[in-house]
Amino acid sequence: MRIWIDLDNSPHAHFFPPIIRRLEEAGYTVVLTARRFGQVEEIARSHGLHYVVIGQHRTPHFFLTRATATVIRALRLARYGRRIRPAMAVNHGSRAQVLAAWLLGIPVMTIYDYEFVYSELFSRMATKLLLPETIPSLTLERQHVNMKKVIRYPGFKENVYLSGWHTSPGVMDELKLDPGRLIITVRPPATWAHYQDPFSEVLFRALVERLRDDRDMQVIVLPRTHEQGEELRRSYGMRSAPFQVSDKAVDALSLMAHSDAVLSGGGTMAREAAIIGIPAYSLFAGKPGAVDAALERAGRLTILRKIEEVRNLHFVKNARAPRPNSADARTGEVILQHIIALGS
Repeated sequence: MRIWIDLDNSPHAHFFPPIIRRLEEAGYTVVLTARRFGQVEEIARSHGLHYVVIGQHRTPHFFLTRATATVIRALRLARYGRRIRPAMAVNHGSRAQVLAAWLLGIPVMTIYDYEFVYSELFSRMATKLLLPETIPSLTLERQHVNMKKVIRYPGFKENVYLSGWHTSPGVMDELKLDPGRLIITVRPPATWAHYQDPFSEVLFRALVERLRDDRDMQVIVLPRTHEQGEELRRSYGMRSAPFQVSDKAVDALSLMAHSDAVLSGGGTMAREAAIIGIPAYSLFAGKPGAVDAALERAGRLTILRKIEEVRNLHFVKNARAPRPNSADARTGEVILQHIIALGS
């Protein structure tokens, strides 16, 4: 059986490799497409993945422009799908692949973990929606999700690739970091995302000014795109210490493991840090998702909601021993079985 997976965003290039390996070990053929966006291709290559690039990301602010870009990519994906003839399709939030699979008449499973994302296309056209158990059914019903299509997995999607993961020391030399000084990892907000709240940018600017006060810090900034990196240098004054804006994909997981704090304008990196036991802070000002709220209740993630909270942040070197990696291996196993069941 040929399974078609689409890599739509950078986190998906970490999420799918363990699943792909398990599928191939079970005798399935996996075909990959990728959208040219952020570090998708660099991360995919680091995992030894072979893929075909179809379409690239734009950052328009108008719904019609976004919708048009999605339709155009979907048509290109559908053309490719007709050529490779997959039995089924799987993605993490790829609207274009869901639409392409619907046009091809093949089963498609979409996975997503933020319940307030625009999900009408998923609900109408996906065969199955695979969501975390943490998201309440009532919330999904209020979002008009077709509950007949919903199936669940335990824990957090990040568990899939963090279970059994071990840090590598190479990133310290690559970035020329001094382990005796504070290391702070920062991820800016995705300002173009439709679910983004402008207040995230206000909090982020306050964070930049807070970090600028301590020249002895080593602040590694991981932009989502090359263009965002240039904007950070130009408009946020990140051309000099304490900031180091990365121009390429780095081993972000190992970097976070060596960090004294991780601050992110979005969910994935903050959750990764929380799961591997590093002090984690979220600057996301949109509606809080159930998965982030669960980590906050567990005391593993701090969601910063006020400028004063950002200004009062205090970082200490080796303040406490890192907590153990809490990634649950059950998450990946359940997701794998649901994918196999879709093709049965």
